[in-house]
Amino acid sequence: MLEELGELIRTQRKQKKWSQQQLAQLSGLDRTTIGAIERDDYSDIGIRKVQRILEVLGLTLSVKPYGLPDLDELKGMK
Repeated sequence: MLEELGELIRTQRKQKKWSQQQLAQLSGLDRTTIGAIERDDYSDIGIRKVQRILEVLGLTLSVKPYGLPDLDELKGMK
């Protein structure tokens, strides 16, 4: 899931023709942090940092339920 987030950030940044350094400056972060997120190569990243990056890119983070399907969902899969 976090790997997909990094890919989305990279894609959106490139669509805007921004370098990692430009995105870092706009979001108030270090360029190495942007690179690490895009590569899914970090051990601990705060949600506020991710939120700042997404806001600069015009994106938002949302949460959805995760888990096994319920009985009604299973019935609809037939």
